Amino acid sequence: MIILEVGKEYERIKGLFEGIDEKQMALIDGAIWECARLRVELNDLNEVVKKSGLVKIHPTEPSLQKELPVSKMIVKVRANYLNYIAKLSSILGKNIDDEDNDLEEFE
Repeated sequence: MIILEVGKEYERIKGLFEGIDEKQMALIDGAIWECARLRVELNDLNEVVKKSGLVKIHPTEPSLQKELPVSKMIVKVRANYLNYIAKLSSILGKNIDDEDNDLEEFE
């Protein structure tokens, strides 16, 4: 099931790069796959957080708290995902700008 979700997310992200140069697409293909995996992992971690929360609080002594491992993991996965998104977004933005610059020659 996870493989199917990753594949769907990969296709969704790849679709955003429709019309991109084949060489450039081949170069970023691995980053798109990794970004898709991170997105699915992040969604799974969010489901865990919904069920367990990020911190366990003692039922009779609220000042006693224990941070759950998912709280650290979700922060790391989120940071990695946002890093990939930023890099892919900058590549996508460069392509849009490059096309606009090509059109300026004809004006």
